[in-house]
This record gives sequence, structure tokens and C-alpha cells, in this order.
Amino acid sequence: MKIFIENKQERRRRTVAFYGRVSTEHEEQVNALKNQMQWYDELARSFPEWDIIERYVDEGITGTQANKRPEFMRMIADAVAGKFDLIVTREVSRFARNTIDCLDMTRRLKNYNVEVFFVQEGIWTMDNEGEMNLTIRAMVAQEESRKMSERVKAGQEISRANGVLYGNGNVLGYDRVGSTYVINEDQAETVRMIYNLYESGLGMQAIRDELIRAGRKCASGTVDWDVTKIQRCLKNTIYKGVMGYKKSYRNNYLDQKTIINHDESTYMYVQGNFEPIISEEQWEHCRQIRESRTRVRVVEKDGKLVSEKKGVNQVQDVWTRKLRCACGSSMRRNKWRVRKDGTRPVGYRCYSQLNKGANKILEGSVGYCNIHSVCGWKLELMAEMIFKKILKAEKLFGMAVKGFMKSSKMSADEAKHMRIRYQAEVKAISGKISRLIEMRINGELNKEEYLDMRKKFEEEKQQAEQYLLEYDKQSSPKACPITDAEAKERLRAMIKAGGEFVEELVGIFVSKIRVVNETQCEWYLSFDSKDDIMEENSFNLAVKYKDALAFRKKRKELLRQNQWSDLKVEVYY
Repeated sequence: MKIFIENKQERRRRTVAFYGRVSTEHEEQVNALKNQMQWYDELARSFPEWDIIERYVDEGITGTQANKRPEFMRMIADAVAGKFDLIVTREVSRFARNTIDCLDMTRRLKNYNVEVFFVQEGIWTMDNEGEMNLTIRAMVAQEESRKMSERVKAGQEISRANGVLYGNGNVLGYDRVGSTYVINEDQAETVRMIYNLYESGLGMQAIRDELIRAGRKCASGTVDWDVTKIQRCLKNTIYKGVMGYKKSYRNNYLDQKTIINHDESTYMYVQGNFEPIISEEQWEHCRQIRESRTRVRVVEKDGKLVSEKKGVNQVQDVWTRKLRCACGSSMRRNKWRVRKDGTRPVGYRCYSQLNKGANKILEGSVGYCNIHSVCGWKLELMAEMIFKKILKAEKLFGMAVKGFMKSSKMSADEAKHMRIRYQAEVKAISGKISRLIEMRINGELNKEEYLDMRKKFEEEKQQAEQYLLEYDKQSSPKACPITDAEAKERLRAMIKAGGEFVEELVGIFVSKIRVVNETQCEWYLSFDSKDDIMEENSFNLAVKYKDALAFRKKRKELLRQNQWSDLKVEVYY
């Protein structure tokens, strides 16, 4: 091999590093790398003035990004440290296929008096015309990389159209055999269990608990279940015999960053050549359930507006829906310790405090919240006093009646949706009872455990069926609409009765309850059946010990004065 160098100065003594790279780990590329190294050895013999310090080799790595090549980055670090003053590489495309990276690195090296010699092109970066020639060659290399990316994408499109399998085939329920999937019956039973439980009405966390209790193994062969794995299983079209593609993509041929595609409408689906585990009908029904439990919101990511799906927590507790902590977080319903009479009082605690701690982190830091839990009975007391105040104020009561009539007009549609929900709940509980009987027959439960759990499920089913009857009545034509006189009579009776009607009134008229601290709350009312918060008018209430004592006595419960602090309530409407 003969290398011609016009600049005789380049024949001076140099400390040299060689750099080589191949883009894949295929056998032919590995052989090409061996040939590269042999080529460098021959080159070194042509330059006896060179003192070879190090050889840097990147195997199976793309050339479009310098920071993804560990040996390349190590070489740059060594050059900056002064280990050598010349880098020799066979051609520009071996050094970089990104024009910006190529020029940036050579300029950076020049600042440290380190030159780069591109042998094939005969470019020395310290020459006057070196950078201009390098720019042209680097642009050609980058364009070649772009064309290669397009060829790869075209090949992938053909593979997708032919239903080619990607990945290692580690899919729960299947074994990969050659170019297709074969059902693994033991794993497939787990998949069927997930779909059956979800279709019966169970949520993903409940399904996770059932799988762990049953000792069912996930794709990794361990009983290590979480909500994400169950969600992935329910969304995978493979189980109905269809291959799904384009679930991720590379942002561009230079960065090669993998982007997860959340827009399911852009996925490409191809009928597979393997047996499905789940029927098309059951898969679609589960998809409908998933969509009914999610909401779509538009968010900004990387400077672009994209749609993002989030789970909808089907909250039944009216206080959980309305309560907001002063820190801005929502609040969770907690059951407290069991009393001597067997009852369990409830309270509401800030989610931010639950997730990030209160005393565990320094005050003033992000996520800090030290507001105490709010007693459920205190909220009910405040609500009773607010609605009794409304009942006594003619103008406020008139506004409430109009809102109540509008709410009643919508009750038929609301009852229809609630009826569907309770039908699903009854079906889910029936499924639980059937599985319970099966567990008893198989000897997995003793008699006492079986009877206790059976009693609990029967009570839940009876309650759900009772709710179903109530919503059937509400959806009758007589329930909607109601007259002004009927609305006044019913609303007045509900406010006076209090008790079980309080939560219904809160659901109709309260937009939000903001917990300022443990002794102060702000209530926002809306009398036109909308969630808009009005602050044009307001009134205040002071809840004293005598009010709380009377409320507790009505419930046959005790209240000591040293346990009480007066409450300040501000009501906006």
C-alpha cells in the first residue's frame, strides 16, 4: 500500500491513534473490521515516523451519533488529555456520518493541537483546505446515511405487510417457533383469565391481586405482576391473531432516538398466521371497557401538542370528587380504626401528603403538605348547616329549586349510565361468588373462610342490586321532569331530613370544597347544574361546639369539648 503525501511536514515524528468502526455485529462486518485493522497495520509500516499509541474500535454501533460510540468518546477524551497528536481513520464515513458531529469534533481537537488524517480522502484537518474538503465529504457521508435509513424503512414496510415477527418472541401465551407463534396452553390460560376478569368488571389492580393469589406466572416465568403488564396484555392485538406495528419509531436518521407512539390510530395491523387465544368479540368488548375508563387530554411534549390517554378513576364517594386540599391536590377516603360498636369512621387525607410525605420532607419544598385529615362527619355537619341556611334564605332557596329542577331533568340519562355500571358490578360479584365456590370445591378454602367471604360478596351483590332497582325507578317517565311545586316540596323535605340525603344534595349543588386547614373550609356552590365556580356572592358560617354536639347526639355518638375546635366555613355562589 502506498500513501502519497504532498506536505512533507507530515513526515515528522507523530504520536498516533487509529480509529475503526463497523455498523453491525453481522459476521461479514466483523470480518470487515479485521480487514480494517490489518489495513492500519500496513499503513503504520508506511510511516516509520509514527509512534502508535492506541487503537480504538467501535463494533456494531451506528456512526450517526458520536455520543453513542464509547470507544470514539474515549479517544476524544484521551486526545484532550494529550496522549497523542494525530488520529488516523480510514475514511470520513468511519469517523462520523453526521456533518455537525464531524466538524465539531475536528475543530475541538484542533484547539488541543490534535490533527485528524482521513486516509481514503487524503484530508489533513490542519491544512488550509482541510476543513472545506472535510465538510464536503462529511455531507456526502451524511446523505448516504439518510439513503440507507430510507432503504431500511422500505424493507421494514415490506416485512410488516408480510406479517414478519419482530423481537425475541417472549409473548405471554405463545412460544415462538420459527417464523410463527404456537400457543403455550399453560400461559394462554393466564391470558384468558386476565380478559375474563376484566370483562367481568374487575379493574387492573384487582386482576393483579387475583393473578398473584392464583400463582399465575408472567412472561418472565415469575409471579411478578403489576398494572402495566396487565394493561399491555389487554392492549395486545396478538391475542386476537393480529400483528400490530408502528408502536414506536426513530425520530430521525441522525439522532436515532426511539419514540413511543401513543396514537393507536396510526398503528398498522396485519392478520397473523397463528391461532388466536382470545376471540375477536371478547377482545373488542375489553377494548370498549378500556376506552370507557380513560380520558384523552392534549399536552405539550417537545414543543408539539399531542393527545395523551389517562385512566379515569370511577370515584363513587361524593366527598372524594368534591374535596381539594389547599396545596391543590385531591383527597383520598380513609377508614379509621374500628370503634367498640363495630363502626369505622372515615376521613379524607391529601394525596400529595400520602405520595410525598409531610414530616419526612422539609417545609417549603415542592410537594410539602401538612394539613391534617378531615373527618367525614364534620363535612356532613357543614353540609347540613349550609343547606339549612339556604332553606331559610328565600332568594337562595329559589335559585336552588331551579338548579334542582334542571338536575331532575337530567336524572333519566344519569340513571341510564348508573344502571349500566351497577349491572356490571352485579355481574362481577356473581363471577367472584362462582370462583369462590370453585375454590371451596378444590379445597383451597376451609369452611369458615368460604362462609365469611361468601357472606361479604352476597352483601355487596344485594347492595348493588338495590341500587339497580332505585335507578330503574328513576329512569321511569314519571321521574322526569318535575314541576316547580314538586321540586320545592322534594328539596325542602331533603334538606330538613338531612342524613342520607346530604350526599345527594352535595352531588347536585357543590362544585368544590377547598380545605384551607383543619378548622377552615371554602365551599363553592353552583345552582345551575354546572361545574362553574362562582365567587360573586358569599356567606359565612361558624360551626360551634353546640352545633357539633347536637349533630353527634342525633347519631347517638359522643363528643368531648376538649376534642373540638370551632370550624370556619366560607360559602361562595
